[in-house]
Amino acid sequence: MIRAFELAIQQLGDPRLRSVIWQSLLLSLLLQAAIVGVAWWALQSFVTFQWDWVNSAVHWLGGAAVLVLALMLFPASFGVVISVFIERIADIVESAHYPRLGKARGIPVWTAIWTGLVFLVAVIFLNLVLLVPYLVALLFFGTGAILFYALNGWLTGRLYYEQVALRRMDPAEVKAWRRANAGILWGTGIVIVFLGTIPIVNLIVPVVGTAAMVHVAQTLTPPPAPGRPFNPPAGSR
Repeated sequence: MIRAFELAIQQLGDPRLRSVIWQSLLLSLLLQAAIVGVAWWALQSFVTFQWDWVNSAVHWLGGAAVLVLALMLFPASFGVVISVFIERIADIVESAHYPRLGKARGIPVWTAIWTGLVFLVAVIFLNLVLLVPYLVALLFFGTGAILFYALNGWLTGRLYYEQVALRRMDPAEVKAWRRANAGILWGTGIVIVFLGTIPIVNLIVPVVGTAAMVHVAQTLTPPPAPGRPFNPPAGSR
């Protein structure tokens, strides 16, 4: 898994990836700004008290809370970003490192976008539901952070793997491989989410995470049930 991220980072200098990086960077910035803007608007619109000084204090303290919340919800934007760029990123990585695979059949762009939007809603909903448990758990040796990374890592690892794998396998096969490799995919997702909570770095995480998942997909253990390999182009073996 660590090697997968090393390879992904090393390939950021690939000229073919530069335009994708800049475009995903712009989209990530727009999504981050949207998350902050909506949260700030809600705070300014609905928090009112009888005393002006209390309103001001709540608004300013709330502003800091909005920034923290936006950072927590940033992983939710991953699904939207990679749904737009998944094919281009994965094709570039595979052509450089796994040319024997040949061209992937791909997935319909609207299917990818729909999957990304479902992921977006799921992450936002679950994180808001667990916001209070997060804060309470923080009082107990930082276990709130563990809960945050565990939950979002599981969701993110699942999303990235499915987006990459569906380019070459049908849904039933993807499900079997995902279940057989739940641990490594969960761990990969946790790393992606951790990087996603580092300011500035998080803006290129969708590209790095997708590239890393392409590499991780090549190392997975076959499921116990009979099935064809992850990348089964004719004559590849």
